[in-house]
Amino acid sequence: MKLKLLAALSAAAMVLAATAAQAAGIVTFGLTAESLTLGRPIPYAVYTPFPAPPEGERWPVVYLLHGMSGADGDWFTWGNLGQILDRALADGRIPPLMVVAPGAGDSWYVDNPDPEGVGLIDTAFATDLVAAIDARYPTAKCRTGRAIGGVSMGGVGAVLQAINHPDTYGAAMSFSGALHKPLERSDPRGRWLPELYRNVFGTPFDSKRFNAANPFTLLPKLRRAANQPAFYFAIGDADFPDLILASAEYHNGLKQLGIDTTLRVTAGRHYWDTWQQQIVPALEWLAPKLDAGCGR
Repeated sequence: MKLKLLAALSAAAMVLAATAAQAAGIVTFGLTAESLTLGRPIPYAVYTPFPAPPEGERWPVVYLLHGMSGADGDWFTWGNLGQILDRALADGRIPPLMVVAPGAGDSWYVDNPDPEGVGLIDTAFATDLVAAIDARYPTAKCRTGRAIGGVSMGGVGAVLQAINHPDTYGAAMSFSGALHKPLERSDPRGRWLPELYRNVFGTPFDSKRFNAANPFTLLPKLRRAANQPAFYFAIGDADFPDLILASAEYHNGLKQLGIDTTLRVTAGRHYWDTWQQQIVPALEWLAPKLDAGCGR
C-alpha cells in the first residue's frame, strides 16, 4: 500500500514538474541589436514564453525601459519579471507575450546629437531595435502587437516613444514616470533640474532644448496622430509628490484630447517592490488592446 502511495505521489510530482517547466519562459541576457543610427549595438535582455507560438501565429512584444543608473535587463534582475510573468501566464491572467528590456544609459531616451551625448536614442529604439527584434523573433510586426513601458526615467521614455512614434506602438505604460514639466522663467527647479539631466540637453544645460523635448510640450502632437496609442500610468501613494501630481496632470491632459488613458495610484514607493506589484495589472489592462494578428 505504501509503495503504491509513493508511486502515485511520485507520478503526481512529475506531472507538476512537467507542467511548471512547460509554463516557464526563458530569460536571456547579454544580447545586442545592431544600430546604424547610434553606430554601436543596443544591449538588451529578453523574456520569451515557452513553448514557441504555433505555426502561423506571433507573439506580441512589450518593451520595458529602465530608470536612471539602470541597465538592460533590470526588469529581470531588480524587477524579478521572469518569475512574475511565469506566474501570470500559468494563472491565465495574461496571454503569452515577449518582453524586451534594452539599455540606454542615462539618456532620458531622447535624441542627443552632441559629441558628448549618447546619440539618437529615441530614433534608434523605434527603428533599429524594433527592426532587429522583429527580424530575430516570431513577433507581431505591427503597432497593435507592440507596446512600451518603463520605470521612472524609463516611464518618460515610454511616453516619448509613444508620442514620437505612434505608428510603432499601440500602447505605453509609465510606472512612477519622472515627468517634469517645462521650465519657466525664474523657475526654482532650475537650481536642481540641470543636474538630473546632466549633458542630455547640452553642456551647460539648455532649458530651451529641455522644454522642446518635454512630454508636456509634445502632448498636442497626439491630437494630429492618425494612430493614437493608449496610455497607462501607475504610481505609488508614497512616491515623490511632484511625480504623483505630474502623472495625474498628464493623464488629465490626455483625457482632454479624447485619448484612451488610465491612472492607477496604488500603495507603494519609488522602487522595484512597488513596480513588481504594478506590472501584472498593467499587462492585464494591456492584453485586450493587443492584436498579435495585426488585424488579419
